[in-house]
Amino acid sequence: MNQQLHADASAAAVEQSTAIDKYLIPRVFEIQTGQGMTTRAYEVGPPDVPLVIGIHGTPSTGLGHVVNYVASGAIFCRLVTFDRQGYGGSTPQPGRKVHHIAPMVEAILDHLAVDTAAVYGHSGGGMLALATAALLPSRVSRAACLAGNGPNFGARGFDYADGCSPLMLEEILEARKGPEASRELYQRYVDPKVSDPEHEKLLYSENDRRIMRLLAPLREKIAQQLALPESLYATEDAYVDDAQSWVSPWGFDLGSMTVPTRIYHGIEDLQVAPRHSEWLQSQIPNSTLELFPHIGHNLSQLMPHIFAWLVGKD
Repeated sequence: MNQQLHADASAAAVEQSTAIDKYLIPRVFEIQTGQGMTTRAYEVGPPDVPLVIGIHGTPSTGLGHVVNYVASGAIFCRLVTFDRQGYGGSTPQPGRKVHHIAPMVEAILDHLAVDTAAVYGHSGGGMLALATAALLPSRVSRAACLAGNGPNFGARGFDYADGCSPLMLEEILEARKGPEASRELYQRYVDPKVSDPEHEKLLYSENDRRIMRLLAPLREKIAQQLALPESLYATEDAYVDDAQSWVSPWGFDLGSMTVPTRIYHGIEDLQVAPRHSEWLQSQIPNSTLELFPHIGHNLSQLMPHIFAWLVGKD
């Protein structure tokens, strides 16, 4: 009898472990998001838990959010993220503005047959999460902005360029000159083929660099699991579209937002000054701000905490 109980317990443990492993193996799929556009999306986590939509920053793809989810093991929620227009496997949308993210998220929710979900965005994706919450209030339960930047110009004298780190200041000043200036800046500093340790130190805190080294093997493993084909689109073009969208009106009013919103920022962020998040919080009703010492632009260590808030109950 004892041997049988032990065998049954072992079999159950193996089955449970296999199920958890399955939850942490990401899946990739494509969605038609209208006007002939295709979006590559990623899904990871159990199917029977609350859904969270993740929006990546600049330049990047949805893969980074998958890596953070797997590293955190936050299987109390299901994550769906995607490559934004022109990145990875998603069709470019030249001339796009910040508010153009909302139809993409809505198409994803429709594809998944989900009425509502929480949404978050990191860095250049932060404003996009806010746009989604502002423009799709009936479909977004909660919104989080992680190390996100404010608008080019805002109320009460806010100016994106005031107080930026040297490289970020140059980035926004060049963007204000037009697409070609943004393209030239990308070719000098942003293109991953341009490797400069000194520039990296100006962009990432020491803690940021440690996290990137720690997660690099996991990122490579997941990329191999997904076996993604090489992108047909130029990251440079997507970056230029992003930079130009930053210096254009966002297309929604922060003061009109009704979705519960939380803003997260590392005090040691070398890319987006914490004052951006402080200003955003002052403009968004029903919003709160959390600032974290020792944390820079990379908020990977905080993801379980952030996911838990996103799927929480009022």
